Amino acid sequence: MPILFYSSEAQMAVADDPMFPPEWEAAGCSAEILILEDWQTYFVKFYGDVPDSFPTQESGLYTQRSYPDKLFEISFRNTVGRTRIGLVPVCIESRKISAELYEAMLSSIADKFSNLVFSFATPIGQNYHKVKTGKDIAYIEYLFLKKYLLDASPNLDAISALILANPHIKLYRQFCSCPIDAVTNSQPAMLINMFTAPERFARLKSGHPLLNTGLGKKNGRNLYPTEAIEERKHFTVDTNENRFVKYFLQTVQRQLNELSKVLTPEKSYLNPDIEYNIEMMARKIAALLADPLWYDVGNMTFIPVGSQVLQRREGYRQLFQLYSLLGLTSRCNFINKDDFQNILETKDTPTLFEYWSFFVIKEILDSLFKMTFCRSIVADTPLKQAVEPGLCIHYEGGILLRFNATYTGSKGWLPDDSFTTNGLSGSYSHSFRPDIVIEKNHKLLIFDAKFKGERGGFYGANENGAVDSCKNEDIDKMHCYREAIKGVAGAYIVYPGNEAIMYAAHNATEKYEGVGALPLMPDLSASPVNKHLENIKQIIRVFCSL
Repeated sequence: MPILFYSSEAQMAVADDPMFPPEWEAAGCSAEILILEDWQTYFVKFYGDVPDSFPTQESGLYTQRSYPDKLFEISFRNTVGRTRIGLVPVCIESRKISAELYEAMLSSIADKFSNLVFSFATPIGQNYHKVKTGKDIAYIEYLFLKKYLLDASPNLDAISALILANPHIKLYRQFCSCPIDAVTNSQPAMLINMFTAPERFARLKSGHPLLNTGLGKKNGRNLYPTEAIEERKHFTVDTNENRFVKYFLQTVQRQLNELSKVLTPEKSYLNPDIEYNIEMMARKIAALLADPLWYDVGNMTFIPVGSQVLQRREGYRQLFQLYSLLGLTSRCNFINKDDFQNILETKDTPTLFEYWSFFVIKEILDSLFKMTFCRSIVADTPLKQAVEPGLCIHYEGGILLRFNATYTGSKGWLPDDSFTTNGLSGSYSHSFRPDIVIEKNHKLLIFDAKFKGERGGFYGANENGAVDSCKNEDIDKMHCYREAIKGVAGAYIVYPGNEAIMYAAHNATEKYEGVGALPLMPDLSASPVNKHLENIKQIIRVFCSL
């Protein structure tokens, strides 16, 4: 059988068949990097000891099954990008979403989330508990630093060039006493000041050459000025704006240092790109701070938030925006930290697709209605303040957009219990938490993002790992939503496929009243395919016109 990869350092071989040859034969199949398909099953064989760096099945990095004689079966379901098997670097390729498209979707989410934070930076519903960098917000901070310092335009290299080529300077005026023969710039006000201060005059001996000058002849008392007040001007880079930039860059340096301690292979099964990107950002910031410009810049005493330089000048503007964004994300709890850990480390495509789908629906509502309010759902108790899963955005006309809202179920009944419907609220049976819900007049329209599948095969995949159509069992779950949750008019899955189908309910009067599946695929710029977007937009428009 062909061996796909062998590592002499790890004494490990990878193949697509469990029948491994002796180690000496497998050793001839080494390669620089191991490239695997996310939809296939592979086998890992250790000829020596199984290293501690090889994750257990409970780690959730990939599906894993153990066999005797140090043999493991693994499969990377719904993941894409770079990771590791033990210490061996691996590149996972996907037929559904490429690594480039994955990064584009992640970047798009960063933009949408930052806009959400900036638009609704209100104290209502926010958790203001400030936590140490690298704890529950480490992955979020990494994402925004990477987005704005490495991926944005201008990136950190361009920002450095913009600031160093045209630093903010100010004209500094200083009034000082100087010997009369050193005066180079005298103003009328300075002359008046000089003649009204007798302590600045000295008496000259008769016959002194200075008595023959115009100034010596004026007073007739053998007096002559010894010093004068002169205005001296010079330019300086020690401005409040430059002090802020220096302070912020040093702060980011410390943040990156903390992130590097937390996001390391010893403490986390790190995607190699994260470690590399943190190191690259640290090097670029150190190079910028090493410029002699900062030698003359003092310590920051206050942040000039009203400065037009920080708000408008290129280079300064980008750093000030990132500073403001990081200050808000450190206390905004909309995005679950564990979700971001999965997105960044294991390239968890289903979670990424769920967030991306939410922002697509949000943009549709933004284009149709005016947003009026947004808050995190907070439970405040005497012991703690905790943010419950979910986000609720209010639009004009009483329209609500919910993310991961929970509809609590009931305790159920025994056959001999007395019958009553009092106390039923969200779901009359089990509790449900659909991904995206639009609500108006107590009517609900549900969109559930579907990407992951069962152990035997992932979502809607054909034999090549691509997605064509939805799965019937997911349509069945939409029936559960529509039947069990109070007020559901329509429930639809959105999935990265091509085929759309809608089933009208009994006694339906509108197309959206029923269940179905709607394709929602991103293009290369992470924007939804236009046809898919228009189909969903039409359904939302009709529902919201209730």
